[in-house]
Amino acid sequence: MTLVLLGDGPPQLMRRVPQGMTRRENDLRDLLFDHPAILPLGEIDPSIGAVASVARELNIPEVGRIDALLADGCGRLVIVECKLWRNPQARREVVGQILDYARALARFSYDDLQREVSSATGRKGNALYEIVRDLPGTLDEARFVDQVARNLAGGRFTLLVVGDGITEGTQRIGAFLRAQPGLAFDFALIEMAEYRFTDPASGVSRLIVQPRVLARTVVIERAVIRNEAGSLVIDDLRPESTGPGPRETRIDPEAQQQWRAFAERFIAGLQFDDPGQPPPRIGGFGWMRVPLPPPAALTLWRSRPQELAGAFVRLSGSDGLSVHDRLAADREAIDAEFVAAGLAAPVWERGETEAALRLSWPAPWPWDPAAEDAQADRLGRAANRFVNSLAPRLTHTGAAA
Repeated sequence: MTLVLLGDGPPQLMRRVPQGMTRRENDLRDLLFDHPAILPLGEIDPSIGAVASVARELNIPEVGRIDALLADGCGRLVIVECKLWRNPQARREVVGQILDYARALARFSYDDLQREVSSATGRKGNALYEIVRDLPGTLDEARFVDQVARNLAGGRFTLLVVGDGITEGTQRIGAFLRAQPGLAFDFALIEMAEYRFTDPASGVSRLIVQPRVLARTVVIERAVIRNEAGSLVIDDLRPESTGPGPRETRIDPEAQQQWRAFAERFIAGLQFDDPGQPPPRIGGFGWMRVPLPPPAALTLWRSRPQELAGAFVRLSGSDGLSVHDRLAADREAIDAEFVAAGLAAPVWERGETEAALRLSWPAPWPWDPAAEDAQADRLGRAANRFVNSLAPRLTHTGAAA
């Protein structure tokens, strides 16, 4: 893309800096932190007022560091994560990363947030309020503290992924997020295109930065009603059924710890063929969720009582049944793709209100390291196959619309 600068002299052509050749991620973060007005927040949520930059590299214990935290005078929090797409892991990691931050912040009290802001900024007292105090329309201190606490408890944030160029695969992130139940935040992908040119009058190199909202999701608070909870939450409150047998109702702490260790190793080692596929996230004891274009979602699971492991895609409601029927029209080809990958063909199920595609296999107890390695390998191959076979079909048939 090229911009043309018109003035008194001849037109000046400005070439866009190629994707991956722009500033470093830290430089992009610093640009946004020093000039938060660059961000087109009004296009994402008109209710957000002028924002102040609160902290760089804000520590979220046991999760990581947020690139930049911003806030407005009414207690709205904005989480900014910067990614340059020359980073081959950027598209895989960014969704899980920013969701982890949101889930962790939703468990913060105001005092928790204040502690981390003070640590990051070196400011004492109510540092967060002092930073936003001079913004237009700022609430008084007591109301501000109360509103921030409410937003934390309700998981109401604005999440921004900002990059130098976002490809088609990454734009699908918006569709993946819409498929996640119980999300309580607005999310947007923002492209920061850079154009460099030499000023003919001074001979000085100039830089123009053009922000553009590529995709966004807006969360409606119907989750409060659906989940019958007192406030919005990030994690889905509904229990996740794993397999055909009975659920594990009492969880042994040691087994729970073993599951989390296994799931974290699995996620760290998993590599999808599709570089734009977001990683799984741990949903609960014994299961993980892999985003797919809506209305589909892939669940990976294992059950010690059943001595089984497996994967399934559930399609619920009229939209889900319609998607299932379209996929079933291509069932022979889909089954063949699974078999060619060294897996069994999935079991196709269709009821009156929901449908599913399932795979399961024996996972005999006890699960020593060798057994867990074998489980991880098979779960990884199953996840990759479901993504490769279903994601393009869901997208190209318009099922994700």
